[in-house]
Amino acid sequence: MNSLKKVFAVLLVLAMLFSFAGCHKKGEIAVTVDGVEFTSAYYMCALVMADGEARSKVQEEAKETDTEIDYFSKKIDGKKYVDWVKDTALESLKKIAAYKIKCDDAKLKVEDGTVTNTKSYASYYWYNYGYQTLLEPNGISYNTYEQYMLDSNYSGTYFEHVYGKGGEKEIPAKDIEKSLYENFEIANVLEASFDGLKEDEIKKLKEKFDKYYKELKDGKKSFEEVYNDHNGIKPEEDKKDEDKKEEEDKKELEPKDKYATILGTDKTDYASDHFKTVQKMKINEIKLVELDEKKGLVLLIKKEIKADPYYLDSMDLTVRNMLKGDEFEKTMDEFIKTLKLEEDKYATGQFKVKKIKYPEN
Repeated sequence: MNSLKKVFAVLLVLAMLFSFAGCHKKGEIAVTVDGVEFTSAYYMCALVMADGEARSKVQEEAKETDTEIDYFSKKIDGKKYVDWVKDTALESLKKIAAYKIKCDDAKLKVEDGTVTNTKSYASYYWYNYGYQTLLEPNGISYNTYEQYMLDSNYSGTYFEHVYGKGGEKEIPAKDIEKSLYENFEIANVLEASFDGLKEDEIKKLKEKFDKYYKELKDGKKSFEEVYNDHNGIKPEEDKKDEDKKEEEDKKELEPKDKYATILGTDKTDYASDHFKTVQKMKINEIKLVELDEKKGLVLLIKKEIKADPYYLDSMDLTVRNMLKGDEFEKTMDEFIKTLKLEEDKYATGQFKVKKIKYPEN
């Protein structure tokens, strides 16, 4: 009986040894790109992001009759769905590594303000935008997600180093101004949708906007007053003293008109259906427009973008990207091709595209 117990004890020890040998250690390196290391959790984060991108592409191509999409039966850019997701995840790691290498070589650091803002965005997306419910069940912690977000800043940091003020390929200030004023306008914008409204409700809404238009034209109300009235916001004087002080402290970082909306052409990230309308208007001209197909109303007041230096400063990198973004990307793509990616398939093999978990709701 004792000898039998000993046999079981030996078998138990062997089982434990094999179990520990097969475990994935915390912080294990799954992918290395020219010396830049990525953990298994970081790789999984990239895989989930790539799968989300793939699903969006499939959904865009889906027919209205497709109620339940079999994603894994689809192809993207001629590749099987699963292969496209994995290849895209690995390629994204190569890109992150490439920008990090370039920044390290040039002894560049991401600005403290950018780091602070990114951490704030990461926290918001994690806790308020559903990323926690998506990533945690897939083994991705908040710290890993935050690092993934922080690493996205290397590209902008290196771009600014090359094409920004004092950069080796600095874009002349006159070109920045010209592009800004050709592609962007600012305006006070108040919109209302007719979606889901009955005819009598639409009529009341039109009367309300006609009233706003007349009050603005006659100078009886400011846009701020009209905006607050429409959105049910209490007047400025009702704000607490500490709120007022906080706004005063931030004044130098804000535009002169806090209600101004940036409208851009189709080739910008601020593309707006109202850009051409505003472009043809005179400064401070007021216009009430009923949208095509009876979609709703928009009240517009054109403002002068040239009169506020805030936009030339805050939109600087946006405009530089418009002018030289394609050139920069092409140069970096050539560099990325030279990088060597080493994948530890034992580490990455535990993650399967088909096993990515999504929240039920």
